[in-house]
Amino acid sequence: MAVLVTGIAGFVGSYLTELLLEKREKVVGLYWNSNLENIEHIKSKVQLYSCNVADFRQTHQIIKKIKPKEIYHLAAISSVGKSFSEPVFTFKVNFGGTQNILEAVRKENLKSKILIPNSADMYGRVSAQALPIKETHPLKPISPYAISKTCADVLAEQYFKIYGIPVIRTRSFNHTGPRQALGFVIPDFASQVAKIDLDLQKPVLKVGDLRAKRDISDVRDIVSGYYLLMKRGKPGETYNIGSGKIYSLKKVLQYLVSLSSRKIRVEIDKTRLRKIDIPVLQADITKIKNDTGWKAKTPLEKTLQDTYNFWSEYWLGNQN
Repeated sequence: MAVLVTGIAGFVGSYLTELLLEKREKVVGLYWNSNLENIEHIKSKVQLYSCNVADFRQTHQIIKKIKPKEIYHLAAISSVGKSFSEPVFTFKVNFGGTQNILEAVRKENLKSKILIPNSADMYGRVSAQALPIKETHPLKPISPYAISKTCADVLAEQYFKIYGIPVIRTRSFNHTGPRQALGFVIPDFASQVAKIDLDLQKPVLKVGDLRAKRDISDVRDIVSGYYLLMKRGKPGETYNIGSGKIYSLKKVLQYLVSLSSRKIRVEIDKTRLRKIDIPVLQADITKIKNDTGWKAKTPLEKTLQDTYNFWSEYWLGNQN
């Protein structure tokens, strides 16, 4: 039986698919309105369907056809910033897409095990005394993105309780690495440094608010965690997944700038400032460690170096 990955062509989906293929899984992937650049090197090894998960008819037809043994539901609008300008669309995809996956499985009476990654942004603003954050901490979302993920999380829990669908949810803290799209803070930093090094940009790096502190992991560690949760996690449960460490965005920027031989000036760009933001996030990862043995292994410095290298190669090949 096949493993279904929604959002297969995305940042996380591409790395998860690589891992599943290494594990010799038969992978079926859904993508929508996106290029396949991230999976160009593996797309011949997977079965692909163009499908808008916010469309129940399309989603139901595919799930009815392939009857997957496992579903990794990664398709989502993942940009907090974009959610402020497109709140209705964000909710339609993040909540509606999750509802359609769950309902399709219910209607077909399948036993598919489902992993639904949600977000640490669901916790909202957390006091220093509550760090690191446990899964039992109240959810207080403050962005349209986080609200959509919170609703999807509650819905998935109810499908487990009412219908017995084996759903595992995550509250994923920040993760990054090569292939992450521009519009997210670390690829934005790394891309600008790479362009400056190649004389494609003046030595001025535009940034938003550097005061935020985040729990940051490598995407390759995160997909390993998703795989272990699918195999060892307990249905009905939710798991924090992150490094368990706090990094300031200012320090992240300083490291990326140190990779350049140029003297770079940093400037605040008001267009990059969010309407509202969360000052600090840090995961308590005791539960996922106890249930699966997972923990993040990749040093942040390697993740940042790899991300910088990715954008250097990208801009070198796209100078014209």
